[in-house]
Amino acid sequence: MKRPLLLLCILLILLSTGCAGRSQFQKGYERGAADTVKRQYWIEQSLQKPGKNPERHLSVYKLTVPPDPDAKVKTVPYEIAIPIVN
Repeated sequence: MKRPLLLLCILLILLSTGCAGRSQFQKGYERGAADTVKRQYWIEQSLQKPGKNPERHLSVYKLTVPPDPDAKVKTVPYEIAIPIVN
């Protein structure tokens, strides 16, 4: 009778620590993703500083994307802007 109770206790301990580990992993993953976004933001900011590299300039090309006439879902035309740094 003691053996099933011991196995049940061990199983509960393993399950409870596994969930806590997953939660810690998820928190770390989210922090890493947020850090990546912040780094990318500051890279973009430094590239756009006017005095850093005077021979470079930013060109923006605007394209209108028409709707697909063969698509089942009807959409409206929309415009996208493509930044090019020369």
